[in-house]
Amino acid sequence: MLSLTAFEQEGDSVDGRRNLRFLKTTLVKDVKLVGHVQDAFDLKYSQTDMKSLRDREEAAIKQAEAEAERIGVGVSTEAQDIFDALSKTLPCRWDKTTILVMNDVFVKHPYIPESVIGGAPAANERVRKVVSSSLGLNCRGAVSLTQFFLGRSSCL
Repeated sequence: MLSLTAFEQEGDSVDGRRNLRFLKTTLVKDVKLVGHVQDAFDLKYSQTDMKSLRDREEAAIKQAEAEAERIGVGVSTEAQDIFDALSKTLPCRWDKTTILVMNDVFVKHPYIPESVIGGAPAANERVRKVVSSSLGLNCRGAVSLTQFFLGRSSCL
């Protein structure tokens, strides 16, 4: 059985962080009391940097908002999968239930290659390929057997 004890390392840091040192108590041979210190874990002795905490909170809120914008509202799991596949390599956002890629190419319901409209021909073709790949379609638009038997293709 492993038993550990934590000790606060002496010396205050500039940013208010504290270092802890962990020791295996089974390896301790002797203990000497060299002085008494106030409780290092008591919050009334703690120095809290409120600006740092607010900055961290603001960054966490921004990250949560960005992640929430990536989730489509009122769309199927398949549509969300297509969005996720597109957003790995291209800038995407939801415009209600339409996927907007590079602010130029639209993927509308039913989220099949034929529902990709707008944009430059090369961009349009790239988005169509990603949509086809995400749906499990081969180059000719045929449904793969796995997708057919799982019933996950909107092309049927």
